[in-house]
Parts: sequence; C-alpha cells; structure tokens
Amino acid sequence: MTLRSHLVEFAPPQQAAVRRTNAVLARAPRLRTDGWRIDAGQRLSLWLDAAAGRVTTPRLRKRGVTVEIVQTDGDHPVPLRILHPTGTPRAVILDIHGGGWVLGSAGLNDRLNAHLAHHGFCVVSVDYRLLSERRQIYIDAAIADCLAAAYWTVTNVDRLGASTLFLAGESAGGHLAALTAVALRDQGLIDLVKGCVFTYGVFDLSGTESVRSAGPETLLFNGPTMQADLARLAPDRDEAALRQPDVSPLYADLTGLPPALFLAGEQDPLFEDSLLMATRWGEASDADLIRVPETPHGFLHFGGPAARGARKAIRTWLNARL
Repeated sequence: MTLRSHLVEFAPPQQAAVRRTNAVLARAPRLRTDGWRIDAGQRLSLWLDAAAGRVTTPRLRKRGVTVEIVQTDGDHPVPLRILHPTGTPRAVILDIHGGGWVLGSAGLNDRLNAHLAHHGFCVVSVDYRLLSERRQIYIDAAIADCLAAAYWTVTNVDRLGASTLFLAGESAGGHLAALTAVALRDQGLIDLVKGCVFTYGVFDLSGTESVRSAGPETLLFNGPTMQADLARLAPDRDEAALRQPDVSPLYADLTGLPPALFLAGEQDPLFEDSLLMATRWGEASDADLIRVPETPHGFLHFGGPAARGARKAIRTWLNARL
C-alpha cells in the first residue's frame, strides 16, 4: 500500500499558456449553488446538451465511435450514454460527470470520453439527477442514480464486450465515483473494478480548510460561499453529519478498494480534498497523485498543456492496470 505523488513540470511556454487561461477565468462569473441561477443554468445545460449531441454524434461516428442510449431498471430509470469504440473494447469505464452536482450531462462529457473511446475503451456515462431546491432534489438522488448505473454496468460488462471495469469521475463526479466504489465493495461487486480515476474530486462535504479559506479571487467558484454551497447539497444535515461517510467519502472505510489515480490543480481550493483522499487511499491500497501547478478546478475542460497532459496521464495509468 503506497501513495506516489508526482508534480507536473511545465516548460516556460506551457506555463505561460496556463496563466493565460487563468487570466480569462479571473474575469468570468463564478459558480455557486443558489436560487434562480441553478434552474436557469440547468435549462441552459439541457439546451447545450441537445446542441452538442447534434454536433458530436456525427463527429464521433467519423472517428469510429458509436453512441448508444440505455436506461437502468427501477422506479427511477437512469439514462446512460455509452460510447462504443471500434472493435472489442479493452475495458469499460463508468464515467460520472462534474458540474457541481447542479450542471452538466453525459453528453457534455463527449469530448473527454471520446478521447478514451478512440483509444479502445467503452465509456458508460451517467445522467444522474441534478440538484434542484425548487424540485426538492438533493445529493441522495444523485448518489442513488450513480449506484443504479454502477449495478447496471457491472451486470452488463459482458454485453459491452469486456471483462474489466474502471470507475472515473471529475469534480462532483469524483465525489460520486468514490461513494460508488465503496458501495460496490460493500455489495461484494468490486472485483471487476481494476482502478478508479478521480480528477479534482470533492471528498468532504463539510469543507476542507482550503475550501473554508477560499477568497473572492478564487477561480471558477465563488470562494466565500463555497462551504455554504456544499452544505446546500444536504440541507437536513449539520456540519458533523456532512462528515458522515455516506456523503463524504474522505471519512469512509477505504479497505478492499482497487488502486486509484488522483489529479488535482494546485490553484484549486479543492486541491486539499485530493491530497487528503489520496493519502487515506494510499494507506489501504495503491494511490497516485498528480499535482498540476498553477491550474484551477476544471482544467480538463480548458484545453492547453494541462488538459492534454492529464488526458495522456489518465490513459497511461489505465493501460498500466491492464
């Protein structure tokens, strides 16, 4: 059991590109999880998802990637967007998208998942229910949907053409993927899972010290409200209850879990989540932590050297587990 920590080193032109991205983000609106902004944002997200589908599906087909939409069984069927590679897949990846539990979709993750599908992986992406205070949808709904998606994927691995499964999630999806891994272990279904990939995940809903101290200069997030924004995910819980392992995987029993890869930007107020979780994971299994200097939360979506390097690192790590 070990934790290996790796610091990315950028050449000066690459570091300059990272800083230019940060300068743009410094002028952009910040994400927060309150009021009309979320309902409006989710409507925009649905529109973008539909628009992206019309564009990305034909492009995927040209790259030899086909799209299949299925649903899980049960009282709340969960839509799954499956990207099939050309030929027999090397493995199946269950992908859980980010977006602060309030935005995003499986379709909007096509750009990232197509990279993996193009390299021979079958990617199952989950359209879990998003937070909506108006509709009384909170974190428990998203957790239930991801567990349903995981059970469907585990029982359909053979149909998908592989015998090996990985779990992956970024940001809010990293949080949900970690809880999903623990649940699969508790159900005796973890043997198929050969590894987990967590990209700038959130593992403590009560807020780590770096979240609590985030200021107005924070990129992407509204720093001063981050801790309160996390608490809105489960409004019936006090701070101590937000640390319970059923919602905060940092405090869960992590024994018996497969190796994990953590990627995190050092300019992300959630960096401490990855550092603490990777440390705990490394006490029970093998863990790798890739630290990306001067990069903010969400850097996989911003292009440039950080995103390209992260995609390559993920692919290399997955290949090593095969």
